[in-house]
Amino acid sequence: MQPHKIILLIFSSIIPLLLTNCSPSQNAILNLKPQTENSEWYRGKEIATLDNDSIVITISFDKVFNNDYMFDVDIINHSDKKMLVEPEKFSYKMISGSIKKGKTAADVTAKDPEKIILELQKLQLIHQNNMETQAMVYSLGYFLQFAGQTKALVTNDVELSQQIDHQTQRMKEDELIDDIQNNNISNSLDNSSYIWEILALRKTTLYPNESISGKVFFPVNELAKTLEFTFPIGEQSVKILFNQDVIPLYKKYVDPNLYY
Repeated sequence: MQPHKIILLIFSSIIPLLLTNCSPSQNAILNLKPQTENSEWYRGKEIATLDNDSIVITISFDKVFNNDYMFDVDIINHSDKKMLVEPEKFSYKMISGSIKKGKTAADVTAKDPEKIILELQKLQLIHQNNMETQAMVYSLGYFLQFAGQTKALVTNDVELSQQIDHQTQRMKEDELIDDIQNNNISNSLDNSSYIWEILALRKTTLYPNESISGKVFFPVNELAKTLEFTFPIGEQSVKILFNQDVIPLYKKYVDPNLYY
C-alpha cells in the first residue's frame, strides 16, 4: 500500500475519536431533565438557573452528540473580582444507576476544548502536507507516463502504448478517489474546528459583570439514572442534579402467545 493511502486510513480512524468516546453506537435516545423548580422553557428546552450571588449559571441540555452530552451554558460574573472559567474542570458523578462489572463510579470531566483544538491543528497540518505529497507523486507519475508514451510512439510499440494507457487510467481513478477522501477529511476537520473553536465554551477570564456562553461536552453514561454536575469557577462552585430518561429506539417484541 502506498504511504499516502496509509495516512488516509489513519486520518479516517483518528478524526472521529476527537468527538466521540470508545463507547458503542447508541441504541436509545437519552434525555436529561434538571431537578430544579427554578427553570424556564425556550423553544422546547428546559433552562435551569444556578445562582450563588457571585456567579449565575444558566444551563440547558441540548442533546447527545457523538456519544457526548451537549449542554448550552451561560455564565455571568456578579462578583467584584475576575474569575477564570475552565470548562475542562466541570464534571459529573453518578448518583444512581448501574455500573458495569469491574468498573467504578468515578467522576467524569468535561472535554477540554483547548486540547482538542491543538490536536485538530496538528491533523490539519499533517493533512495539508499529505495532500502536497500526493500532488507531487501524481505529477511525477504523469510525467513518467508521458515519457513512456512518447517512447512507445517513437518505437511504434503498440503493446507498450496500451499498457501505459491502462496505467494512466488507473492513476486517474486513484487520484479521483484520493481527492474525494481528502475532501471528506478536510470537511470533517473544518466542521470539528468550527464546533470546538466557535461553538464550545472556551477557557476565559471573566471580569466583573462580564458573561460568556457556549457548548460544553461530557462523555455519555447510558447506565445512569441521576447525575450530579459540578461547575467550579474561580473559588466558587455550583451543583445541579439531572435525571436521565432512556428512550429505546425499538420496542421490544413480546409474543402474545407466550405464557409467563
